[in-house]
Amino acid sequence: MFVRRRGKSYEAVCKKKGYGRKSKTFKTKHAAKAWGTKTQGEMDDHKFIDTRESRSVLMENIIDDLIYSFERFGLAIAGPKLGQLHQLKKYFTGVSIHDLTFDDVLDFAAHRRKTVGASTLQTQMYYLKQAVVNSRIKTEHPVVDMAIDELKKKKLIMGSKKRDRRLEPGEYEALMNGAGGHWISAAIDIALASAMRQGEIHALKWSDINESKGVIRLKRKDKDAETGQSEQKIPMVQGVREALLRAHNVFGQGPHLIPVKRSASISDKFARLTKKLGIVDLRFHDLRHEAISRMFERGMRVEQVRVVSGHRTLEQLSRYVNLRPEDLAGM
Repeated sequence: MFVRRRGKSYEAVCKKKGYGRKSKTFKTKHAAKAWGTKTQGEMDDHKFIDTRESRSVLMENIIDDLIYSFERFGLAIAGPKLGQLHQLKKYFTGVSIHDLTFDDVLDFAAHRRKTVGASTLQTQMYYLKQAVVNSRIKTEHPVVDMAIDELKKKKLIMGSKKRDRRLEPGEYEALMNGAGGHWISAAIDIALASAMRQGEIHALKWSDINESKGVIRLKRKDKDAETGQSEQKIPMVQGVREALLRAHNVFGQGPHLIPVKRSASISDKFARLTKKLGIVDLRFHDLRHEAISRMFERGMRVEQVRVVSGHRTLEQLSRYVNLRPEDLAGM
């Protein structure tokens, strides 16, 4: 490290293999030396973070990139979640990653908590974190992580409560009769047989189904931490082939199983159907709970169900298991 005079200013220059040459100009020699000593020390200890790139990257751009990354992997975002991303984009428009502060994130959280609950806010905070991580832009301080930790301490964000809603006797028949020949009937059948998520069903193409091997290929938005794979293969367990066959007989003309443009159309149509039928407090995502619970009731082991559901941990899987005592009687 060295400091040299440049006219009326002083320039500190640091060099290190792997970092290249870094310099900064100051009004005083003392300030230049202080910065140079600190920066050179960080380089020598391999702790230096070059934040110059982060000054030119705007928050609205990295949020757009996150939305694109979902779409690139065929994981269309449901309407409400897409709205949450656009709210983030609108609030932080004009702010660079470099200028984003801890207080900025907390101010956003305080603003949103006036109208949404802790669970919704948590989703938005993790979207914000994912956008920053997805950008791969290096920042000096992990302000989003710090803000999330602070909000957790104050209990201003938290996960959603575990739901235990399952289909009651007669509800499946009512849904099928009410749906008639509409594509929502195929979506319901596939969800109940495979435990697939709404976005996965929406993105599923006929070409993703390997009938001879009995597996369905699902695209992931990120690589699996253990396998490094960017796709997941799930077995066609009991009922899946039949559900796919029914869907093919009615909607087999196009490339996708469910012929709708938006993933949110599935949950929207399901909500309208249940309202018309007078079925209370049943969401499309509850069908995933129902499917997983049925797998355990059929005697499948935890390891087998995890392969189908795609859950990485037992804790994640346990949130979806809602066994009924009456269904276990006599086992």
